[in-house]
Amino acid sequence: MKKALMTGATLALTTLWLGGCAGGPDWQKPDGTSQQLHSDKADCQVMENKADNDQTYDDCMKGRGWTPT
Repeated sequence: MKKALMTGATLALTTLWLGGCAGGPDWQKPDGTSQQLHSDKADCQVMENKADNDQTYDDCMKGRGWTPT
């Protein structure tokens, strides 16, 4: 029973994680590196969580020079 519960929880978390990855736009920036993109996404996600506002994330990314594709 415990193993089935853990397997179900793992499946649910994986599904949510993959769904979150597919939901947002891709971002591009002239001379932007994947490391910069990852860092900026993380920083902007923190800002969005604090503001509890989806637009905050997009505004943050655009303010850092990224363009949604």
